[in-house]
Amino acid sequence: MEAAVLRPRVGEVFDAVVIDVDEVKPGGHVQLADPAVIARCDGDGLPLGGRVPVRLVRADPATREVRFAVAT
Repeated sequence: MEAAVLRPRVGEVFDAVVIDVDEVKPGGHVQLADPAVIARCDGDGLPLGGRVPVRLVRADPATREVRFAVAT
């Protein structure tokens, strides 16, 4: 459902909080407040517990994948 709601917003930048960091691949998971979403975020040096701007790069309702990247 998150992917369907976010699909028209691909390319937008959101404020997010980093809730975990992947030690194997660059990135981790972020949580947005509005809309309330938790999803994968690609990028180096995510600060655990820190706030970061993220860009929605993928929202695919067919696969239910939602993906963000650190906004520059």
